[in-house]
Amino acid sequence: MVKNLVVGCSLGLDSIEAVLCDEDFKILKNETRPAPVKLGKESIATKIEKTITSLPDLRSVSAVGLSVPATLADGGKIVEKSVFCELEGANLYQLLAKRIDIPIFIFRRNICAMLAEQAFGAAKSAKNAVLVEIGRDISSSYLFGGKIYRGATGAAGEISEMIVDITREKRNTTGGFGALISGEGIEALTGKSVYQILKENPQSSLVNKQILRDLKESLLTGLLNIKLLLDPELF
Repeated sequence: MVKNLVVGCSLGLDSIEAVLCDEDFKILKNETRPAPVKLGKESIATKIEKTITSLPDLRSVSAVGLSVPATLADGGKIVEKSVFCELEGANLYQLLAKRIDIPIFIFRRNICAMLAEQAFGAAKSAKNAVLVEIGRDISSSYLFGGKIYRGATGAAGEISEMIVDITREKRNTTGGFGALISGEGIEALTGKSVYQILKENPQSSLVNKQILRDLKESLLTGLLNIKLLLDPELF
């Protein structure tokens, strides 16, 4: 049997999504399940397995690509740091290989985003590009000379640790980029989610106005520093 199908799977904070694609990456089928919440590494691996194996025609699948919000070691097998703290230190490749009898390739989420832009999106004709993802955390990925730059240990792009406000960092260690502009960081600083801040009508609240002003200034400062440092043709 000729294997000309591939599966792409994404472990996200809200859901696990798997797609079955043909050789031209046309999506044939997709499956989405709620993300695991406060589960152990075995349970997370099982949820990923069930999402993937619920797709049809797995006998014709030649490979599975998995995107995870984590920095990886040992050739993409060991989870070093992740928003899913239960996975830290785990051999995710080994956990999945014993469940799924298909070659598995694991990548950092932001690397996958840049690969997608390079193959199908805005970076298709670019040689040097920067991609920044902002959500509950913030991370970036880089295209240099047409190739993805991963860094010496594979951790290039972990910009959430970059110091944007040195005064706050010295005072209470909350001057990092992620602490100032990500969803988790804002909630830790203010005790409110971004949704709550916006819902409470910032037009009539000086506190909310200041929070949003600080957010904008921190975001622009961090992004400008990245742009000045790397001078990409595409941001």
